[in-house]
Amino acid sequence: MNYEIIVGGKIFNNMEKINSIQIKEKLDKNETFLLKMFAVWCLPCRQLTEELNKIRTDIPIYEFDVESDIDFSKKLGVRNVPVLKFYKEGVDTHTMVGLKPAQTVSSLILEYIEN
Repeated sequence: MNYEIIVGGKIFNNMEKINSIQIKEKLDKNETFLLKMFAVWCLPCRQLTEELNKIRTDIPIYEFDVESDIDFSKKLGVRNVPVLKFYKEGVDTHTMVGLKPAQTVSSLILEYIEN
């Protein structure tokens, strides 16, 4: 099934890969974004990317390879992948662990970021 779930006004979806320094900068600037944390070898992580690609939102979505900075990943509380963290104005408002369908993720965006 091929579909899009639109959340918010604009249609926007970028999943730019960023590093731990860039994440810290975004948090310091009190930015609002989603952070998908993954490992290259992780099949559910790739499947989560497919689900996230179904969502069109004005909230930026970034990807972070947890193995690129293991200490930073531990500071963020990552123990399993995939993890999707919801940041609103630099504050971690929700953490989703595991693979979830696009509909669930978009509901969480509405609950933890849009409101």
